Amino acid sequence: MPKRKTTKAEDGLSPVDQISAYLETNKADHYNFEEERSYVVSSGSLLLDIEMGGGIGPGVIRASGITEGGKTSCALAFAKNFQKMDNAMVVYIKSEGRLSAEMIERAGVSTDENKWFIYKSNVYESVINLMRELVANNPSQRKYMFIIDSMDSLVPKNDLEKPPEEANKVAGGALLSSDFLRKMALGMTTRGHICYMVSQVRSKVSINPYEKTDARVTNASGGNALLHYSDWILEFQERHLKDIISTQPNGKGDLLGHWCKVVFKKTPNEKTGSLVRYPIRYGRVGGKSIWVEYEVVDYLIAFDMAKKAGAWVTISDDLMSEVEEKTGEEFKKQHQGTDNLRKYFEENPKIGKYIFNKFRETLKKS
Repeated sequence: MPKRKTTKAEDGLSPVDQISAYLETNKADHYNFEEERSYVVSSGSLLLDIEMGGGIGPGVIRASGITEGGKTSCALAFAKNFQKMDNAMVVYIKSEGRLSAEMIERAGVSTDENKWFIYKSNVYESVINLMRELVANNPSQRKYMFIIDSMDSLVPKNDLEKPPEEANKVAGGALLSSDFLRKMALGMTTRGHICYMVSQVRSKVSINPYEKTDARVTNASGGNALLHYSDWILEFQERHLKDIISTQPNGKGDLLGHWCKVVFKKTPNEKTGSLVRYPIRYGRVGGKSIWVEYEVVDYLIAFDMAKKAGAWVTISDDLMSEVEEKTGEEFKKQHQGTDNLRKYFEENPKIGKYIFNKFRETLKKS
């Protein structure tokens, strides 16, 4: 005798129906009904963008390193380009006294009240409550980039009221980072926000007197939570004499700039362990500190779009034709030395920008 078919009601709910019912009942506990928002924000450096696949997107970025290593300047470079998107705002959490009017001017970030806000507080609970409020109650679907400078300066409110000897000193930064990221990481990434956290880096100290340690091996503050939750971990390296860019070798003559060095300690694109050097030009304001003309010239020669012979650099005919067609600008074919070619791009920004974007879009896919 054939088995009688049962109805859905007799069988009970299917797994799909059960899951759907659960999601509907517990909307406040998950993000399954929210569409993930994605985008890519340029660093402003051709070399960094290529290694990062175009730049950074929604998620958690940790920048660690020594003082004057470039952590804050890099954050502001990302912020400037983040502000170019529609309905996007940067919230800079100033928990220490590093940020200045001069740095803001040099970075070229917009200080329009709808694009930029500085929150001056080192109280941990106050900072996380502000961020949660902006992320959770966001009817206009505004995209936020939060820059916390620095995580090390945040202090629990209770500790502010205690004498120094009673404050939570042991692993305090690690505890705060772990609590913060557990509460914020998933929601911020899903809803299309960026959190760029600056933290200190310290030399790794061994308690074993017989262990040989490398002075270059470092530990960043913040504990293992930052390692786990961060999408990108950028460690900015110490600057040496060989990193100085000047009119004469070995840092002699007029100082023009320096090479900023970043090691990728963690990446989502298999670039972990890579070292990237990108050039900084002194004396510039308005977001032009990254010496993109230097990067463009180096890539032109590396990819045979320009030939260097003796004292002259010659642009290829194919590139000349393409640039002139796309920009409507006349592109000079021969230049006496790489310095003059860089200067030419500075004086003809439309041409330089076109070549910059051409390399960026082509190489970030490779």
